Amino acid sequence: MGIGPMVSSLLRNKTGPLLVALQIAVTLAIVINSLFIVLQRIEKMSRDTGIDVDNVIVANVRGFGDDFDVADSIRNDIDLLKSIPGVSAATVTNAVPLSGGGSGTGLRTVADETIDAASAGRYQWSEEGLDAFGIELSRGRNFYPEEVHYNLPTDDTPAPASVLVTQELADALFPDEDALGKAVYWGSMEQSTIVGIIGHMHGSWVGWDKLGSVVVQPGKPGRTTNTYIVRVEPGMRDGLLPVIEQQLGESNRKRVVNSVRSLEEIAARSYRRDRGMAIILGVVITLLIGLTALVIVGLSSFHVTQRTRQIGTRRALGARRRDIVKQFMLENWIVTTAGALLGTLLTVAVAYWLETSFSLPRLDWTLLPAGILTLWVLSTLAVIEPARRAASVPPAIATRSV
Repeated sequence: MGIGPMVSSLLRNKTGPLLVALQIAVTLAIVINSLFIVLQRIEKMSRDTGIDVDNVIVANVRGFGDDFDVADSIRNDIDLLKSIPGVSAATVTNAVPLSGGGSGTGLRTVADETIDAASAGRYQWSEEGLDAFGIELSRGRNFYPEEVHYNLPTDDTPAPASVLVTQELADALFPDEDALGKAVYWGSMEQSTIVGIIGHMHGSWVGWDKLGSVVVQPGKPGRTTNTYIVRVEPGMRDGLLPVIEQQLGESNRKRVVNSVRSLEEIAARSYRRDRGMAIILGVVITLLIGLTALVIVGLSSFHVTQRTRQIGTRRALGARRRDIVKQFMLENWIVTTAGALLGTLLTVAVAYWLETSFSLPRLDWTLLPAGILTLWVLSTLAVIEPARRAASVPPAIATRSV
């Protein structure tokens, strides 16, 4: 049987094929756009942070009482943390990268308030901060110990003489020059000098388009509540979590340990919406593909039952089993192709709507041919069993139904 007679046969009973084609079109549009969003979320969660996330522990403590000595508490806590076997570096910090909370600022290349400032996440830590986070300098130097001072609530802290910046921030400030050794100006118009360039580091807000724009100033921020960054030897993190919590709790009765968690756990909480969306869309994709396969199987099985007489007649006239299978496979291919063409238009429309309404990136169009190919394979597999049942109809049984 040729393509023309098959199309005519499908059009005579067009309700079922049209519904299947529409199902395929809707499935293609939703699956392709959903898959693109899932891949975007996976790529976002898999970005290189520039930090040794797997081996960093974050401890948060809070002091109380009028006689609580913040500087002495920080000094003793850092010494204690560094004395624990397996700990390689520790520092106090004002904020935790990838946490969703922190401090931001703006830097200028000239002391002029009328010039737009380059936005950046602002961090403060000691000369051990780079080692504590596992961050690498690409050029320049680290802070000298004499540049690091305690910054207490009662202090009037001036702008630091030296700062570190990430390469992304350096490029934003000095797009045509080397930023190393250059002066930058804070909102107060005080000046600092860039002494080191961090190759890559993520800040606190994982959804911010300037996540890699970071400035670090030297200091030991001391507040009633303090945060410590502790880097441990590979493979020892989970075992040291309870040890650090216990020893910090026992070492000073004038403060309490609020939490001791891995940076990996903190980052996972920041990405929980992205992960949740990826999981939900993954379930939707799976259900739609499964439903489409069931619809194709159901329609093909219905056609086998409905056209038993026609199949038997063809068998009686000499059609071979493979001819019957081929007929059903070609009919299915026609319906799938029609659905794929309609689905392509629908996919483009949905992608454009998502791009303009929700500021999503432009759809990766390589997903579309891959999706169409997948649907062809899926529909072929779904129709194989009904086609085999059709081919097994004996001519004699078909003749008795006349």
